Amino acid sequence: MLRSYTLQHECGEELEPLLRAYRDAVNQTLGELWNNIEWERRKVKGKKQWRLLPKYKVDIHSKEYKKKLRESLLQGWPYAAHWVDSAIKTAYSILKSWRKNYVKGERKRRRPTARRLFVRAKQTLIKLEG
Repeated sequence: MLRSYTLQHECGEELEPLLRAYRDAVNQTLGELWNNIEWERRKVKGKKQWRLLPKYKVDIHSKEYKKKLRESLLQGWPYAAHWVDSAIKTAYSILKSWRKNYVKGERKRRRPTARRLFVRAKQTLIKLEG
């Protein structure tokens, strides 16, 4: 089970550059993954309609692809590398959720984007007192 918490803090101005960089990294990863999608026509069962379903041109789950994606994001990245890993994981999760909803007909054929400022931190990096 995944739990998410909103944590109050007093360093908003200090964190904002990290939050913006993280959001940009997530959107850049989503763009890279989106460019590797090709659309396949499939017939809808029992109807005369056709649907366009997303199919990946390359194996986006391979280690080589993820390593190349990570290296491209790390160029010019001023923060710790684990934030890039987290951004990649978040982008994969967003795209997986979008695909599931698109197949059900609840989303349009438009690239998902991250708009809010947020970060997903690994549980091992967080210490919560109190």
